[in-house]
Amino acid sequence: MSDGKQTIGWGSDLMAQALREQEVEWVFLNPGSSFRGLHDSLVNYLGDEKPKIALATHEAIAVSMAHGYAKASGKTGYAILHNLVGLMNGSMGVFNAFCDQVPMVILGGSGPADPAQRRFIDWAHSANTQGDLVRPYVKWTDEPATLDGAMDSMLRAGRIARTGPPGPVYVSLDAGLQEEVVEPGRGTGADLPRYRPPHPVAPDPEAVERVARALLEAESPLIVCGRLGIDPRATAPLVRLVEATGAAYLDDRCIVCLPTLHPQNLNGDKKIRSEADVIVALDVHDLTLATKGYGTGRSQIMGIGAGSEGAHVVDVSLNDWFGNSWARFGGPTPPLDDQIAADPLRALKALAEAAERLGGDSTRIAARRAALGDRHAACRAVSAAKLEERRAESPVSMQRLTHEVYQAVKDEDWRLVVRNHRSWQDGYWDFPGCGSYLGGDGGGGVGYGPGAAVGAALALKDTGALPVAIIGDGDFMMAPGALWTAVHHGAPLLLVLMNNRSWGNDELHQREVAKHRGRDVARAHIGQRTEDPICDLAAIARGFGAWSSGPIEDPDALAPALHEALARVKRGEVAVVEVITSLD
Repeated sequence: MSDGKQTIGWGSDLMAQALREQEVEWVFLNPGSSFRGLHDSLVNYLGDEKPKIALATHEAIAVSMAHGYAKASGKTGYAILHNLVGLMNGSMGVFNAFCDQVPMVILGGSGPADPAQRRFIDWAHSANTQGDLVRPYVKWTDEPATLDGAMDSMLRAGRIARTGPPGPVYVSLDAGLQEEVVEPGRGTGADLPRYRPPHPVAPDPEAVERVARALLEAESPLIVCGRLGIDPRATAPLVRLVEATGAAYLDDRCIVCLPTLHPQNLNGDKKIRSEADVIVALDVHDLTLATKGYGTGRSQIMGIGAGSEGAHVVDVSLNDWFGNSWARFGGPTPPLDDQIAADPLRALKALAEAAERLGGDSTRIAARRAALGDRHAACRAVSAAKLEERRAESPVSMQRLTHEVYQAVKDEDWRLVVRNHRSWQDGYWDFPGCGSYLGGDGGGGVGYGPGAAVGAALALKDTGALPVAIIGDGDFMMAPGALWTAVHHGAPLLLVLMNNRSWGNDELHQREVAKHRGRDVARAHIGQRTEDPICDLAAIARGFGAWSSGPIEDPDALAPALHEALARVKRGEVAVVEVITSLD
């Protein structure tokens, strides 16, 4: 049955076959009667093989799993959501994927469109235009009325999701069409050229040469790299460009691109951005934040240092081809002075080649690189000193936690699939470059971490890579059921829980507001702390079948616990280590 040679008898068999012919490996779902036909076809027509079903305990988790899977595998993520209620549950995950520009196809069961086929619940959960729920934050949506239309929409959806800039699409598959009888011998059309994504957009050669010269001739050039950080192919040309131009380098928010130990990597230097006279931003989603900054003065939480008011800013991205007017994601009209609108990886390679060919003042560039190397070393020294200062603290400092987790896994073929972006500490984890960290959630939706980590773990299963996730307690408590899916499918995963027993980011905001208003900071924890009773997150993890350790409050107990957890993961288990951490 699983060889795909059984005679196609139903509309959903044809839909399932199209998924297989598009080389879909996993579909992430929480069950629903609106796609019962497609579910049956995946199980009984294709034998739950290529694609396999990953059962999630909530639709938001299913979408986050597809999100994490897509970033870890470099392929399109697929999720199936039950009519209106499932789509509403999963909609936050769809928004995250939209902001993160991740290729994803969301298939939604719907209908039946024919009123004569509807039960009471079908009326209650049907809409005239179901896609309106997510239309503002997907690239494309369709609700086909015929089986031919459904097949075209499914295949077109895959093309649109993968075409740069990538992103999620939504297609509603009517229950009646899924259960429609199909004549034997009918093909899916998945092999037709019309459904293949186009080639990446090449950069304008004149623009490439102009930008390369600007970097070479600048006094204090700066390169900032963003979404390219999930693509391992970007590391080599980025290193070449940075070295050929002698530019300082910074990662965009929630990403890692240049190797941590590269001497021109100035992450952690709060002043370098303000000193730049030319800034080239590669695939950066919010150009204002990455270059000139906002500087509202309203809040200092998550500050990245002052921007450069007078810098010549170059945007290298497809940002102008993405997005819509519903969400303000991406910031205001960006402060760009020049632009290369092209596939970011192709443009990066072209810039590296042009900078090497043009050369520049080698003495000046060498001196610039040496000065940046000194600043890089100073940043590393500050990080080391901070670690020693906070080494013995209990609750465990974020510096100590980050250091200990890296020390535990550094000799493995690890991938950091999720990390908490607010509390992350630079200087304690040495990244080899792009692809070693899969980036943030995109839209800031809490609850992304567990599902994304499990989706990535499924993508990396049997590859030899070790998935590592470091997430907060709030993120975990929104979606702990994701662990069940990883355990069920035998997807090894090391998950470290930073439990500060608070919605920490918001507690810091309450402190800031209280200080500004001259009020009692000691009451900032009210409505923020998850205490009385204290949540036993390690016990919750065990309840879903994972091995767990903790809660750990003694920093010296952390390394032994991680050592045991790593041994479990290398045996194919899901291991969770709960650590009681400081709030800041």
